[in-house]
Amino acid sequence: MPAVSVVIPAWNLWDMTRGCLESLARHTPPGAIELVVVDNGSGDATRTELEPLGRALFGEDFQAVRLDQNMGFAIGCNSGACAARGELVFFLNNDTFVTENWLPPLMQGLRTSAGLGMVGPLLLFPETKRVQHCAVAFEPTLEVQHLYFQFPGDHPAPNAPRQVQAISGAALLLDKELFFRCGGFHEGYKNGFEDLDLCCSLRKMGLRLACVPQSVIYHLASQTPGRNDHDGANARLINERHPGACVPDLHKFAMEDGFVPALSPALEFHLRLPDEREAALTEAFTRNFDAERCARRLWTEPLWMQGYELLAGHLETRGEWVQAVTWRLRQAMHFPLPKVTKALALAAARAGMEQAAQDAMQQTRDILAKAADSAALAKQANTLSRWGQNAGDPVIAELYGAWLAARKLAVGA
Repeated sequence: MPAVSVVIPAWNLWDMTRGCLESLARHTPPGAIELVVVDNGSGDATRTELEPLGRALFGEDFQAVRLDQNMGFAIGCNSGACAARGELVFFLNNDTFVTENWLPPLMQGLRTSAGLGMVGPLLLFPETKRVQHCAVAFEPTLEVQHLYFQFPGDHPAPNAPRQVQAISGAALLLDKELFFRCGGFHEGYKNGFEDLDLCCSLRKMGLRLACVPQSVIYHLASQTPGRNDHDGANARLINERHPGACVPDLHKFAMEDGFVPALSPALEFHLRLPDEREAALTEAFTRNFDAERCARRLWTEPLWMQGYELLAGHLETRGEWVQAVTWRLRQAMHFPLPKVTKALALAAARAGMEQAAQDAMQQTRDILAKAADSAALAKQANTLSRWGQNAGDPVIAELYGAWLAARKLAVGA
């Protein structure tokens, strides 16, 4: 019997499920895994095509678990885990494609690192080879981010070994018995936060979590309709079940990797390059600009703010508006600043990309409206600065204190 059972919950989207299964068969040695696909009440070709394909690809190491209706992610995964026969269970979204040698690094990481309770791979977007997920990170406000989202997949930062508080449920490997000791995925959530809840439960048991970047899986990300419809209720539930379980860590990861935490005028947290690195790069490329060289440099320095400005500006002067939008979009992903989103809106309009232009202008208006509410922002900055002082986190205390000082507001005022 294979040691690993791969559990895939699926609801419709048969073409994606088929692609996922075919990638598993192509990049996994025969007999290395058991495959358990949970059909969450699909109404498409999943009903008729799943079992013939599964048997053809995996033979007796394939199971289909059929549910009469869509019971959601947690019940689907728990049902698959109950049917699984392997010692380890690997939960995998159906909108993924594994790559060569995806499994051995995960198994080695889980089995050879003492105190490691669960691991996940590096998740990349298939078309761009940029990061979709290498860890869940927490801003000072405890809002969650995918750490180094949209960084190049081969950048050192997302590939650095690190202990994290949470990893994505899109691809998770852990001991099946341990999974059930944690109670499985809590079924009170509605398609979201189940993975974060499981991570909190494992850490309460004193176990660590890690991304294993030597294992790479492509992830299309959030293909199921209504994926984020219940985030508010889910957030309240996890705060009830695991109060205080997560603390800010995004700024710590950034500083370990040579980046600087920053706040926008609207108090939006983001990362940037140190001033001297930003200035040195900008001076070197302004003095002798070459578009191809600049694009290559932005691959290795994705937080080089002025690099996007130089390259997009160059393309705009040449009338290459569609190409300029590509770089303006990347700039806006990293820097939530009104001048950035406004420039994106203008470039998109010139490129004839009406919806992108409207979205960017709406984002600009939202940022400006938030920045205009100075009283609310000052209150939040005060709260977070004092939290940093009380929690012994001087970086957060100083970051929000500096934001207040720049506006001639005192901490505690």
